[in-house]
Amino acid sequence: MRPLIWAGASLDRAAIRIMERVMSRGGKRLPADDPAAALAEATAHYRRPDVRARYFAAPARVQFREHRTAQRLGPLEVVDLSWQSGYQPTHEGYRWRYLAYRENQTAIARHYRLPDHGRAPDGSDRARRRPTILCLHGWGGGSFRLEHLAFGVPFLARLGLDVVLVQLPFHGQRSPRGIPSGLKFPSTHVVRMNEAFGHALADLRSLVAWLRERGAPEVGVMGMSLGGYTAALLASAEPLDFAVPMIPVASFAEVMWSHGEGRPARARAEAAGISGQALRAAFEIHAPLERPCLVRHDRRFIIAGLGDRIAPPEQAEWLARHWGHPRMHWYPGGHLAQFGRRETFGELASFLAEAGVIAQKPRKRAA
Repeated sequence: MRPLIWAGASLDRAAIRIMERVMSRGGKRLPADDPAAALAEATAHYRRPDVRARYFAAPARVQFREHRTAQRLGPLEVVDLSWQSGYQPTHEGYRWRYLAYRENQTAIARHYRLPDHGRAPDGSDRARRRPTILCLHGWGGGSFRLEHLAFGVPFLARLGLDVVLVQLPFHGQRSPRGIPSGLKFPSTHVVRMNEAFGHALADLRSLVAWLRERGAPEVGVMGMSLGGYTAALLASAEPLDFAVPMIPVASFAEVMWSHGEGRPARARAEAAGISGQALRAAFEIHAPLERPCLVRHDRRFIIAGLGDRIAPPEQAEWLARHWGHPRMHWYPGGHLAQFGRRETFGELASFLAEAGVIAQKPRKRAA
């Protein structure tokens, strides 16, 4: 096991240096001559009760557009979904600039589902709804082709789940024209970071409401990395039926601050009077560790990598402690090189079966 942990950790460390350079290009830092004062102003804004109320308010009902593709996955049809996000940034001084990213205002997802009048998985003519799992990608992701592989969509479908791959703000087709997926979020731009998480929360809650209206008997979420953080955030605002953060970030402030140790960006921040504690306060509004989980304890499942150096093991441990130590699975690999993936998805199937979400584990191999 040790060689696998070492190999996963080595790849992650190399990736961290690349991610730091890319994220630093994601936008201007706090737009002020005094960054510490600007950070304090942003923190005060997001701590206002009226801002928090708007941030976590249930979104208004939106109209979903459905486009049935020519693709199939066994008995499942593949439908592309889009809906105009109704999210309005809470920070008045940044609202118009945020809304100027036009591509980002349309939410995008791909739905693998049993047709309304299709056959049930057992081959009978009785059509029925199936539990639905939302899959939230990591930083820089969002390509449906890649996320299909990353989340093992065929395996999840064989479990008896409908699957929805969701593109998070500033990712995939939502990235502004000419800008790589994920360059704008997450980034060192604190206000954009906070508003993008609020935006993701509103879009996902609209999607959950639509799925329930459509008849999904249960709706849960699984997310990796950035998606794991977002999944945990969603589970603190929406009473989902199950939640599975995988290799999750639990505190973006801690990840950014610790990865910056000995780097020029952190040195500049410290010279400007910014501390890790100040960054934690600025990101407090969307931090899953600051909010109770609304998912039943026996339907929480955390997956983490022993060799993960992008979202180090302590991140998953913090979330597990905050969630009351639910079921947890460790694999030997890292964030990128997920050694032990087959066994991990087998554990996911066992969790879903024991929680009563699916009938039983499939006999075919895991993802």
